[in-house]
Amino acid sequence: MSKYETSRFRNVTVALNTPFNACGDIDLKAAKALTRYYINKGVKSLYVCGSTGEGFLLDDNERKQVVEAVTEEAGNEMNIIVHVGTPSSRHAAELAKHAESAGAAATSAVPCVYYRPSEESVYRHWTTITEAADLPFFIYNIPQLTGFNLSMTLFNRMLENERVAGVKNSSEPCHDILRFKEAGGKDFIVFNGPDEQYLAGRLMGADAGIGGTYGAMPELYLKLEDLIRRNEIAKAQVLQNKITHLIYRLCSFPSMYGACKTIIRMDGCNIGDPRLPFLPVDEKDPAIIALFNDIRATIEEWKNV
Repeated sequence: MSKYETSRFRNVTVALNTPFNACGDIDLKAAKALTRYYINKGVKSLYVCGSTGEGFLLDDNERKQVVEAVTEEAGNEMNIIVHVGTPSSRHAAELAKHAESAGAAATSAVPCVYYRPSEESVYRHWTTITEAADLPFFIYNIPQLTGFNLSMTLFNRMLENERVAGVKNSSEPCHDILRFKEAGGKDFIVFNGPDEQYLAGRLMGADAGIGGTYGAMPELYLKLEDLIRRNEIAKAQVLQNKITHLIYRLCSFPSMYGACKTIIRMDGCNIGDPRLPFLPVDEKDPAIIALFNDIRATIEEWKNV
Protein backbone atom coordinates (compact mmCIF):
# COMPACT_ATOMS: atom_id res chain seq x y z
CA MET A 1 0.00 0.00 0.00
CA SER A 2 1.30 3.43 -0.93
CA LYS A 3 2.30 5.72 1.92
CA TYR A 4 1.17 8.85 0.05
CA GLU A 5 -2.10 10.78 0.05
CA THR A 6 -3.27 10.41 -3.54
CA SER A 7 -6.59 12.24 -3.86
CA ARG A 8 -5.02 15.25 -5.60
CA PHE A 9 -4.24 13.10 -8.63
CA ARG A 10 -7.91 12.30 -9.32
CA ASN A 11 -8.35 14.70 -12.22
CA VAL A 12 -7.80 15.36 -15.91
CA THR A 13 -4.03 15.32 -16.45
CA VAL A 14 -2.76 16.86 -19.67
CA ALA A 15 0.25 15.13 -21.23
CA LEU A 16 2.33 18.22 -21.94
CA ASN A 17 3.84 18.88 -25.37
CA THR A 18 7.45 20.08 -25.20
CA PRO A 19 7.83 23.44 -26.97
CA PHE A 20 10.64 23.98 -29.46
CA ASN A 21 11.84 27.15 -31.15
CA ALA A 22 12.44 27.65 -34.87
CA CYS A 23 15.91 26.10 -34.54
CA GLY A 24 14.52 22.96 -32.91
CA ASP A 25 15.86 23.73 -29.43
CA ILE A 26 13.69 23.51 -26.33
CA ASP A 27 11.87 26.77 -25.66
CA LEU A 28 11.68 27.25 -21.89
CA LYS A 29 9.79 30.55 -22.10
CA ALA A 30 7.15 28.80 -24.21
CA ALA A 31 7.09 25.88 -21.73
CA LYS A 32 6.15 28.32 -18.98
CA ALA A 33 3.59 30.01 -21.22
CA LEU A 34 2.04 26.63 -22.07
CA THR A 35 1.84 25.73 -18.38
CA ARG A 36 0.05 29.01 -17.69
CA TYR A 37 -2.22 28.41 -20.68
CA TYR A 38 -3.48 25.22 -19.03
CA ILE A 39 -3.75 26.75 -15.57
CA ASN A 40 -5.98 29.42 -17.09
CA LYS A 41 -8.19 26.72 -18.61
CA GLY A 42 -8.68 25.00 -15.26
CA VAL A 43 -6.28 22.06 -15.67
CA LYS A 44 -4.89 20.84 -12.33
CA SER A 45 -2.22 18.33 -13.40
CA LEU A 46 0.41 17.92 -16.10
CA TYR A 47 2.39 14.87 -17.23
CA VAL A 48 5.79 16.11 -18.41
CA CYS A 49 8.37 14.56 -20.77
CA GLY A 50 6.29 11.54 -21.68
CA SER A 51 5.42 10.27 -25.15
CA THR A 52 3.45 13.41 -26.00
CA GLY A 53 6.29 15.52 -24.60
CA GLU A 54 8.70 13.80 -27.01
CA GLY A 55 10.66 12.79 -23.94
CA PHE A 56 12.69 10.16 -25.76
CA LEU A 57 13.78 12.80 -28.28
CA LEU A 58 15.27 14.96 -25.51
CA ASP A 59 18.63 14.48 -23.83
CA ASP A 60 18.79 14.29 -20.04
CA ASN A 61 19.76 17.94 -19.62
CA GLU A 62 16.89 19.10 -21.83
CA ARG A 63 14.44 17.01 -19.84
CA LYS A 64 15.69 18.53 -16.60
CA GLN A 65 15.37 22.06 -17.97
CA VAL A 66 11.81 21.45 -19.13
CA VAL A 67 10.85 20.03 -15.72
CA GLU A 68 12.40 23.03 -13.94
CA ALA A 69 10.56 25.53 -16.17
CA VAL A 70 7.20 23.80 -15.78
CA THR A 71 7.41 23.25 -12.01
CA GLU A 72 8.55 26.84 -11.48
CA GLU A 73 5.59 28.21 -13.42
CA ALA A 74 3.09 25.79 -11.90
CA GLY A 75 4.10 26.45 -8.31
CA ASN A 76 1.31 25.27 -6.01
CA GLU A 77 -1.35 25.63 -8.69
CA MET A 78 -0.75 22.25 -10.32
CA ASN A 79 0.45 18.70 -9.74
CA ILE A 80 3.42 17.96 -11.97
CA ILE A 81 4.06 14.29 -12.75
CA VAL A 82 7.42 13.78 -14.43
CA HIS A 83 7.99 10.87 -16.79
CA VAL A 84 11.56 9.69 -16.11
CA GLY A 85 11.59 6.59 -18.29
CA THR A 86 14.81 5.80 -20.15
CA PRO A 87 16.40 2.56 -21.38
CA SER A 88 18.95 2.94 -18.57
CA SER A 89 17.88 2.46 -14.96
CA ARG A 90 20.76 4.66 -13.88
CA HIS A 91 19.66 7.57 -16.04
CA ALA A 92 16.04 7.13 -15.00
CA ALA A 93 17.03 7.24 -11.32
CA GLU A 94 19.00 10.43 -11.94
CA LEU A 95 15.97 12.03 -13.59
CA ALA A 96 13.80 10.95 -10.65
CA LYS A 97 16.18 12.58 -8.17
CA HIS A 98 16.08 15.74 -10.23
CA ALA A 99 12.29 15.71 -10.42
CA GLU A 100 12.11 15.60 -6.64
CA SER A 101 14.59 18.46 -6.25
CA ALA A 102 12.65 20.52 -8.82
CA GLY A 103 9.45 20.21 -6.80
CA ALA A 104 7.52 17.66 -8.86
CA ALA A 105 4.54 15.92 -7.27
CA ALA A 106 5.31 12.44 -8.64
CA THR A 107 7.34 10.42 -11.11
CA SER A 108 6.34 7.83 -13.69
CA ALA A 109 8.13 5.55 -16.15
CA VAL A 110 7.68 3.01 -18.89
CA PRO A 111 9.59 -0.25 -18.39
CA CYS A 112 12.04 0.30 -21.23
CA VAL A 113 12.28 1.01 -24.93
CA TYR A 114 13.97 -0.95 -27.71
CA TYR A 115 15.05 -3.86 -25.48
CA ARG A 116 12.63 -6.57 -24.41
CA PRO A 117 13.47 -7.05 -20.72
CA SER A 118 12.24 -9.84 -18.47
CA GLU A 119 9.75 -9.20 -15.66
CA GLU A 120 12.59 -9.39 -13.16
CA SER A 121 14.48 -6.72 -15.11
CA VAL A 122 11.44 -4.44 -15.20
CA TYR A 123 10.85 -5.00 -11.49
CA ARG A 124 14.41 -3.93 -10.70
CA HIS A 125 14.21 -1.02 -13.16
CA TRP A 126 11.07 0.45 -11.57
CA THR A 127 12.32 -0.30 -8.05
CA THR A 128 15.56 1.56 -8.76
CA ILE A 129 13.53 4.60 -9.81
CA THR A 130 11.37 4.50 -6.66
CA GLU A 131 14.48 4.25 -4.48
CA ALA A 132 15.94 7.39 -6.05
CA ALA A 133 13.20 9.82 -4.96
CA ASP A 134 10.71 10.00 -2.11
CA LEU A 135 7.78 10.69 -4.42
CA PRO A 136 4.67 8.79 -5.51
CA PHE A 137 5.54 6.62 -8.49
CA PHE A 138 3.09 5.77 -11.25
CA ILE A 139 3.80 2.71 -13.36
CA TYR A 140 3.27 3.43 -17.06
CA ASN A 141 1.91 0.46 -18.97
CA ILE A 142 1.85 1.05 -22.73
CA PRO A 143 2.57 -2.30 -24.37
CA GLN A 144 1.84 -1.14 -27.92
CA LEU A 145 4.97 1.04 -27.76
CA THR A 146 7.23 -0.82 -25.34
CA GLY A 147 6.38 -4.40 -26.26
CA PHE A 148 5.97 -5.15 -22.53
CA ASN A 149 2.54 -5.73 -21.02
CA LEU A 150 2.25 -5.45 -17.24
CA SER A 151 1.18 -8.81 -15.83
CA MET A 152 -0.84 -9.19 -12.65
CA THR A 153 2.07 -11.13 -11.15
CA LEU A 154 4.46 -8.23 -11.58
CA PHE A 155 1.76 -5.70 -10.70
CA ASN A 156 1.03 -7.39 -7.37
CA ARG A 157 4.74 -7.51 -6.65
CA MET A 158 5.07 -3.77 -7.32
CA LEU A 159 2.13 -3.10 -4.97
CA GLU A 160 4.36 -4.19 -2.09
CA ASN A 161 6.45 -1.04 -2.69
CA GLU A 162 5.03 1.80 -0.58
CA ARG A 163 6.14 4.41 -3.11
CA VAL A 164 4.08 2.87 -5.91
CA ALA A 165 0.93 5.00 -5.88
CA GLY A 166 -0.76 4.08 -9.14
CA VAL A 167 -0.59 3.06 -12.75
CA LYS A 168 -1.16 4.85 -16.03
CA ASN A 169 -2.71 2.12 -18.12
CA SER A 170 -2.67 2.57 -21.89
CA SER A 171 -3.28 -1.04 -22.84
CA GLU A 172 -6.32 -1.31 -25.07
CA PRO A 173 -8.47 -3.85 -23.18
CA CYS A 174 -10.62 -1.77 -20.86
CA HIS A 175 -10.94 -4.60 -18.38
CA ASP A 176 -7.23 -4.19 -17.52
CA ILE A 177 -8.27 -1.04 -15.67
CA LEU A 178 -10.76 -3.05 -13.62
CA ARG A 179 -8.14 -5.63 -12.68
CA PHE A 180 -5.56 -3.02 -11.66
CA LYS A 181 -8.08 -1.01 -9.64
CA GLU A 182 -9.46 -4.04 -7.79
CA ALA A 183 -5.95 -5.20 -6.89
CA GLY A 184 -4.69 -1.74 -5.99
CA GLY A 185 -7.59 -0.66 -3.80
CA LYS A 186 -9.55 2.56 -3.38
CA ASP A 187 -6.57 4.84 -2.67
CA PHE A 188 -4.49 3.43 -5.52
CA ILE A 189 -4.73 5.70 -8.56
CA VAL A 190 -5.49 4.17 -11.96
CA PHE A 191 -5.18 6.58 -14.88
CA ASN A 192 -7.01 5.79 -18.10
CA GLY A 193 -4.54 6.01 -20.99
CA PRO A 194 -6.45 5.59 -24.29
CA ASP A 195 -8.12 8.97 -24.91
CA GLU A 196 -10.77 7.40 -27.15
CA GLN A 197 -12.16 5.49 -24.18
CA TYR A 198 -11.93 7.99 -21.33
CA LEU A 199 -15.54 7.40 -20.33
CA ALA A 200 -15.23 3.62 -20.60
CA GLY A 201 -12.07 3.66 -18.52
CA ARG A 202 -13.70 5.75 -15.82
CA LEU A 203 -16.73 3.46 -15.73
CA MET A 204 -14.44 0.44 -15.40
CA GLY A 205 -12.76 1.95 -12.33
CA ALA A 206 -10.17 4.49 -13.49
CA ASP A 207 -9.84 7.41 -11.07
CA ALA A 208 -8.60 9.87 -13.66
CA GLY A 209 -6.94 10.11 -17.05
CA ILE A 210 -3.69 11.16 -18.69
CA GLY A 211 -3.76 11.83 -22.40
CA GLY A 212 -1.93 13.30 -25.36
CA THR A 213 -4.96 14.76 -27.12
CA TYR A 214 -6.17 16.49 -23.95
CA GLY A 215 -3.83 19.38 -24.73
CA ALA A 216 -5.61 20.28 -27.95
CA MET A 217 -9.05 20.40 -26.31
CA PRO A 218 -8.72 20.41 -22.51
CA GLU A 219 -12.10 22.07 -22.07
CA LEU A 220 -13.83 19.01 -23.54
CA TYR A 221 -12.09 16.54 -21.24
CA LEU A 222 -12.78 18.76 -18.22
CA LYS A 223 -16.44 18.85 -19.21
CA LEU A 224 -16.48 15.08 -19.75
CA GLU A 225 -15.04 14.51 -16.28
CA ASP A 226 -17.58 16.94 -14.84
CA LEU A 227 -20.45 15.01 -16.43
CA ILE A 228 -19.09 11.71 -15.08
CA ARG A 229 -18.87 13.12 -11.57
CA ARG A 230 -22.43 14.43 -11.89
CA ASN A 231 -23.46 10.92 -12.99
CA GLU A 232 -24.90 12.29 -16.22
CA ILE A 233 -23.63 9.30 -18.16
CA ALA A 234 -25.91 9.63 -21.19
CA LYS A 235 -24.60 13.14 -21.81
CA ALA A 236 -21.05 11.96 -21.14
CA GLN A 237 -21.48 9.27 -23.80
CA VAL A 238 -22.57 11.83 -26.39
CA LEU A 239 -19.58 14.04 -25.57
CA GLN A 240 -17.16 11.10 -25.61
CA ASN A 241 -18.39 10.21 -29.10
CA LYS A 242 -17.72 13.76 -30.26
CA ILE A 243 -14.26 13.76 -28.68
CA THR A 244 -13.41 10.40 -30.22
CA HIS A 245 -14.25 11.61 -33.72
CA LEU A 246 -12.08 14.68 -33.13
CA ILE A 247 -9.26 12.33 -32.08
CA TYR A 248 -9.67 10.34 -35.29
CA ARG A 249 -9.21 13.57 -37.23
CA LEU A 250 -6.12 14.53 -35.20
CA CYS A 251 -4.65 11.14 -36.03
CA SER A 252 -5.36 11.58 -39.77
CA PHE A 253 -2.44 13.99 -40.14
CA PRO A 254 1.13 12.79 -40.79
CA SER A 255 1.85 13.42 -37.09
CA MET A 256 -0.67 13.63 -34.26
CA TYR A 257 1.88 15.54 -32.20
CA GLY A 258 2.31 18.00 -35.04
CA ALA A 259 -1.45 18.41 -35.34
CA CYS A 260 -1.89 18.99 -31.60
CA LYS A 261 0.90 21.55 -31.53
CA THR A 262 -0.67 23.40 -34.45
CA ILE A 263 -4.10 23.40 -32.78
CA ILE A 264 -2.53 24.85 -29.61
CA ARG A 265 -0.68 27.46 -31.66
CA MET A 266 -3.90 28.44 -33.43
CA ASP A 267 -5.47 28.90 -30.01
CA GLY A 268 -2.84 31.52 -29.16
CA CYS A 269 0.04 29.61 -27.54
CA ASN A 270 2.96 29.12 -29.93
CA ILE A 271 4.95 26.03 -28.94
CA GLY A 272 6.59 25.38 -32.30
CA ASP A 273 6.68 22.13 -34.23
CA PRO A 274 7.69 18.62 -33.13
CA ARG A 275 11.19 17.22 -33.62
CA LEU A 276 11.96 14.75 -36.34
CA PRO A 277 10.99 12.03 -36.93
CA PHE A 278 7.61 13.58 -36.04
CA LEU A 279 6.31 15.85 -38.79
CA PRO A 280 4.90 19.38 -38.55
CA VAL A 281 1.39 20.33 -39.67
CA ASP A 282 0.95 23.57 -41.61
CA GLU A 283 -1.66 25.80 -39.97
CA LYS A 284 -2.75 26.87 -43.46
CA ASP A 285 -3.83 23.30 -44.22
CA PRO A 286 -7.63 23.46 -44.76
CA ALA A 287 -8.07 20.21 -42.81
CA ILE A 288 -6.38 21.56 -39.66
CA ILE A 289 -8.31 24.83 -39.94
CA ALA A 290 -11.57 22.90 -40.16
CA LEU A 291 -10.58 20.73 -37.20
CA PHE A 292 -9.62 23.74 -35.09
CA ASN A 293 -12.92 25.43 -35.85
CA ASP A 294 -14.86 22.28 -35.02
CA ILE A 295 -13.01 21.86 -31.69
CA ARG A 296 -13.78 25.46 -30.73
CA ALA A 297 -17.42 25.05 -31.79
CA THR A 298 -17.76 21.87 -29.72
CA ILE A 299 -16.25 23.60 -26.70
CA GLU A 300 -18.75 26.43 -27.08
CA GLU A 301 -21.63 23.98 -27.57
CA TRP A 302 -20.86 22.09 -24.35
CA LYS A 303 -19.70 25.00 -22.21
CA ASN A 304 -22.94 25.36 -20.27
CA VAL A 305 -24.16 21.76 -20.37
